[in-house]
Amino acid sequence: MKDGIVVGTGVHRGAGTAHAEVEALATAGAGTHEADLYVSLEPCSHFGRTPACTQLIIDAGIARVFYAQDDPTSEAGGGAGVLRNAGLEVVGGFDSALSFALNREWNHRIVTGMPFVTWKFAQSLDGRVAAAIGQRTKISGIQSRGFVHELRARVGAIMVGTQTFLVDSPSLVAREVDGSLKTNQPLRVVMGMRNVAPKEFLHLATRDPEVALADLAKRGVNHLLLEGGPTLAAAFVESGWINEVISITAPVTLGAGPRALATNSPLLGRVKITSTFALGDDLIQIGELG
Repeated sequence: MKDGIVVGTGVHRGAGTAHAEVEALATAGAGTHEADLYVSLEPCSHFGRTPACTQLIIDAGIARVFYAQDDPTSEAGGGAGVLRNAGLEVVGGFDSALSFALNREWNHRIVTGMPFVTWKFAQSLDGRVAAAIGQRTKISGIQSRGFVHELRARVGAIMVGTQTFLVDSPSLVAREVDGSLKTNQPLRVVMGMRNVAPKEFLHLATRDPEVALADLAKRGVNHLLLEGGPTLAAAFVESGWINEVISITAPVTLGAGPRALATNSPLLGRVKITSTFALGDDLIQIGELG
């Protein structure tokens, strides 16, 4: 901002792409001289996949930098100090909780070393996810399926188990309403000992969720969408690696068939509902697994 006018804006579009500061400085052009920069995360001070934002900010002639959240990483943190040493006025720490929530999945991976996991499933009113074991069953409506494709486009990876892949042959791509592919596509993952997936999928030969998540974290995946069947879901729930649950309940009854979880013993998991809304005839509930 300069003289109370927004002269440039930017957003980080994913790993390996320009950081938000770089985009904002580029759109501002000559307007950066003696301007103020507002950013959610402390500007990075290291050269990783992209150049250090701090040097670009200094070279652009920015006068003051306001940021919400300190960078929690050891390699990129300390940007505020670099800017201050260069003579810029720097203010940090305001609305840090809001910024942490905005970058929820990235922050989760940085703090825990593992991707943030969302478990999504569609069920009938009587709690069934299919009419019979091994039978593919469409349950949710078209509006809900559109919601899921929007979600797919926002995550880093989608995972199913080998049994689900064999039964459903899912493409796991994110599509527009007209059926065309969205610009952003997730990494498609099949987890299990049998290598049943084609080469465009990533096969993780393990039944251990922690091993699978560690592999995805090394690949830079911040957010994993779990779309597998009851057995895969149970493995993640039992191991404590699910952070968010999205339940889509359709106004139909099946009377028989598998449920969303397949466990060998009773499992009590408390879900804190954070959002409830309707899409068409379906009820969507989003919650945190505690």
